[in-house]
Amino acid sequence: MGGIAMRSGGAFSDEEIQLLRGLPAVSNVTRDRITYSDTFRQVCTIRYLAGESPTKIFREAGLPPELVGYKRIERSVARWKEAAIKSVNGSETMSDNEIIAQLAERYKCALVTRRSLDDATHAATEPKVAVKVVPTDTRPLSLGLFDGDTAGIIIRQQARRIDELERDVVRLRNKLDKEVGPNPASAEA
Repeated sequence: MGGIAMRSGGAFSDEEIQLLRGLPAVSNVTRDRITYSDTFRQVCTIRYLAGESPTKIFREAGLPPELVGYKRIERSVARWKEAAIKSVNGSETMSDNEIIAQLAERYKCALVTRRSLDDATHAATEPKVAVKVVPTDTRPLSLGLFDGDTAGIIIRQQARRIDELERDVVRLRNKLDKEVGPNPASAEA
C-alpha cells in the first residue's frame, strides 16, 4: 500500500481533503487516511537514505506535519525505508550510497515502464503536444543529492504533469465556454 497517515487531531476536513487531493504526492485521501503516490514514496525513501529529514521532504511536497502528523511521517518513512532495503539484493553488505543507487535505478526503470503505459493509454484518447527541449549545457543535470539521471527523471515527470494540467485547463475552458459562453478577457490573452 502507499503508506497511510492520519493526523492525531482526528478526521480531515473537507477543505483539507481537497488540498491533499490536489497534491502530486497523494494518490488518494479519505477522512482519515492518505495514500501516497508510488513516485513520492520512492523519491522520499531515496532522499531519506541520503540523509534528508522526513519532515522536510513531506513539507516540500505540500504535506506539512501539522496536517499529516509528525509521528506518522516518521513511521511511514521508516516503513518505506525498511521495505526498500529488504528489496535490494545484498543490502546487508552494501553502503547507503550503493543501496540508493540501486533503488534509483529500479525506480527509474519503473517510471519508464509506467510512462510507456500512460503514453499508450493517452495516445488513444488525446492528441500529443510536441515540446522540444534544446539543452544549452552538456554537463549532467543535478538536483542536490540526485545524479543527472535521477534529476532528469524528476524534471521530465514534472514537465509531464505540467503538460497534463495545461491540457486539463484547455479542456475545462472549452467546457465552460460551451456552458456559459466565451470569456472576453481570455480571448484577448
